[in-house]
Amino acid sequence: MNNIIVNKIMPVAMLCVSMNALASNVDIGSREYKILLNTSSFTGDQSSRENKVDEYWDALKELIEDNSIERNTSGSLSLNKSRTVSFYDVKGSCDLSHAGYSFRERIEEGDREVTLKFRSADQFIAGGKDLTGTKSGAKTKFEEDISAPFVSIYSFSTKQEIEDDKNLNKMDDPIGLYSGLEDEDFDEDLPIEKVGNLTVNEYVYEDATVDLGSLDAEFSLTLWYDESQSTTKPIVAEISFKYEDDNEDYSNKVLTRAKQLFTDMQEDSAVTSFNSEDSLSKTATVYQYDSSFCN
Repeated sequence: MNNIIVNKIMPVAMLCVSMNALASNVDIGSREYKILLNTSSFTGDQSSRENKVDEYWDALKELIEDNSIERNTSGSLSLNKSRTVSFYDVKGSCDLSHAGYSFRERIEEGDREVTLKFRSADQFIAGGKDLTGTKSGAKTKFEEDISAPFVSIYSFSTKQEIEDDKNLNKMDDPIGLYSGLEDEDFDEDLPIEKVGNLTVNEYVYEDATVDLGSLDAEFSLTLWYDESQSTTKPIVAEISFKYEDDNEDYSNKVLTRAKQLFTDMQEDSAVTSFNSEDSLSKTATVYQYDSSFCN
């Protein structure tokens, strides 16, 4: 009788150990909370834009310190990054996107950087992908992205620098940069091109933080423009805050305060006037910019 019980228990125990091992292989190195903002709130020239960013931070700072979690903030939102962003995929079929991937290029001050990202609502599926980069200095991270009202998506990504003359025009280009893509059976001869023929001008305002306890969270306000159409009205506006720990050592107090702040940023009238109820995420905006690109 005891042998029967042991034989039944052992496979279950081994499964639990196996799943725990898989979960611990890739720690969630950061958690980022994202809220889409109304693009019209940031319409105007550069000076007007920066004034509106300051106005938003003043409202958010007051919410944090006086009404929400009553924690100290430091710094302010100032322009920290100015760069272009493009996504590449197969026109007509969007093979990468349909498989859960995005392949992005950023160019800042002439330096080119590409990122391959896999996203899934399933932590184990996302963490089980091979996103090894072939360039020296490639950096991989595993994140939890949390969108309103509180929806988690797990993101595994690797970024690496590429040469000035590196072509990005066939599937064998991302496959050559990320060897794990060979397991996906993509057709290496298929052409790829900029999704929606869109080059985004991205402006990122940073350097503001909030003390959540054992960890600080960093804020970013990101504005995206299609400057071939308008230099004064963004196509995406987003506020986010994130905290990081390579060992996934997040205390209950940090988690509770972050969730409360995220909720209040969606409900408190001090900042909700800036929020958008119908905007698309950054990547979704690119893929739907030209509705015919993916057919």
